[in-house]
Amino acid sequence: MGQVVLRKHLFIIIVTIVAIVTFLVLHLFGFTGLGSRMEFQTISRGIWSGHGKARYYVIQNIDEWTQVWSKHTQGYIPPDPLPKVNFSKKTVIAVFAGTYPWPKYEIEIREIMDTGLSIVVRVEKVPSGLSYDAVVTPYHIVKLNKIDKYVIFHMSTREITD
Repeated sequence: MGQVVLRKHLFIIIVTIVAIVTFLVLHLFGFTGLGSRMEFQTISRGIWSGHGKARYYVIQNIDEWTQVWSKHTQGYIPPDPLPKVNFSKKTVIAVFAGTYPWPKYEIEIREIMDTGLSIVVRVEKVPSGLSYDAVVTPYHIVKLNKIDKYVIFHMSTREITD
C-alpha cells in the first residue's frame, strides 16, 4: 500500500515538472502569448536592398550598424547616409528577406514582445500587389529601447483570400 502511494506522488511530481519545463520552453520561444509589447520605430523599409540573402540582425553598436547599413545601401546612387542611433539607449533590429525574382512580397516587423525570458520579433511576409517584373530584396529595419535578452525571430506569411 505504501509503495502505491509513493508511486502516485512520484508520478504527480514528474508530471508537474514536465508541465513547468514545457511551459517555460514555450514561453521562452514566445508561444504562450504572454509578455509585453515593445514599442519600436521604423528606420527604413522597402523592397530594394544590397542584402541578397535572408538575414536577421540584432545590432548593438556603431561598428555592426555601419557594416549592415553599408551592405544594405550598396548599389544606391548616392548611398543613403547612415541613420544616427544612440546605442547606449537603443538596439536596431534588421530583417532582410533575400532575393525574389518579382515583387511578390514585402516584409514587415509586426510586433516585438518581451516574454521576460527572451525577445520575440514577429515578421510577416506581406503580398505586395506590385505588378511589374523586377528582382526585389525586401527589408525592414527598426530601432527600439536597448535589449540584452536572447532574440527569436518568427516569420509568417499573410495570404490574401478572396
